[in-house]
Amino acid sequence: MPAHHRAPGPQDRSHEQKMLTTYLLKPGRDEAAREVLARHWPLLRRQGLVTGEPSWIAHGQGSDGPFIVELVTWGVPGAVDRAYLDPEINSLWQEMFALTESRGARPPVDWPAVTRLTGGAAHDTPAGTPLQTLTTYQVREGGTERLAELLPGYWDALTRAGLLAPGAPALYAGENPHGPFLVEHLAWSDPHGPAKASGEPAAGALYARAAELAEERGDRPGIERCPVKPLHFGFMTETVTGEDT
Repeated sequence: MPAHHRAPGPQDRSHEQKMLTTYLLKPGRDEAAREVLARHWPLLRRQGLVTGEPSWIAHGQGSDGPFIVELVTWGVPGAVDRAYLDPEINSLWQEMFALTESRGARPPVDWPAVTRLTGGAAHDTPAGTPLQTLTTYQVREGGTERLAELLPGYWDALTRAGLLAPGAPALYAGENPHGPFLVEHLAWSDPHGPAKASGEPAAGALYARAAELAEERGDRPGIERCPVKPLHFGFMTETVTGEDT
């Protein structure tokens, strides 16, 4: 493994924390954002702030414009504060912030902590998958556990209908200033899978139940599904997923 991808010492896994950052990109700034993010995780790793699990990064298109999501696993106590105080990291963050914009009630950059409830690493999705989506459920107060229990049944119905690609869907739970949310990452075997899912009785019934547990908040719909395309960088293959070296 290249030396610049080694943390300077052993890390205590009890301090691991995942953070799912969403960058709302200004028009025409996609390539510039990719260039900045290509340097982000290697820098965090070089400074000993993240685990050996590479970040997962995907470009998406929402109803209000393009965005990039980045899933990072911090590995030491106070990692985010330490990163903010690091001049090199802070400078890179300012580069990225300059490429983003606010939209309605949404800030240019949002970085809630999340917990992985199901699934493996998001970047384990098989190559050649025709469609991947990220769905955000803005969960009604007290409904997180019920929705998290309901969604695997929905995925099973999609799988029986031949609409999902092999591999376990990933589900993350978090909370932002507007309230609790779940984020679901699905890989579809059919590029028209989401549209076809609405015509499947079992899947449709479960999706309707999920919708009852979600609500509109902060000018966003209760359920928002967006197509995403994972971005691939060299550091994602040079480090073994989950390895802490």
